[in-house]
Amino acid sequence: MSELTRPAAGIGGGRKVVATAGTAEQLTTTQTSCLSLSITAETNNTGLIAVGDASVEAAAGSQTNALAILNAGDTISIDINNLTHIYLDSSVSGDGVAYGYTTR
Repeated sequence: MSELTRPAAGIGGGRKVVATAGTAEQLTTTQTSCLSLSITAETNNTGLIAVGDASVEAAAGSQTNALAILNAGDTISIDINNLTHIYLDSSVSGDGVAYGYTTR
């Protein structure tokens, strides 16, 4: 069975809070192999969450390098091989996300 068609072996997840608005933070610094990832902005967020690379910015008018801009409760699903590739920024300090992923 090819790697692309092999079913997921398990699932994992967590929570990430962006401490300082305007500063991109890795979803996790722990090398975590995965097949897919879903990120949901927490429902009590008051600002925007930008999901992207190390240069991602969430501030209105400056939103760059974002795969998605999430309002509270919004979700994005991504096929990716390691969680360390994903960065978050928030327009409000202390806003966060919950995430879940499938493993090989």
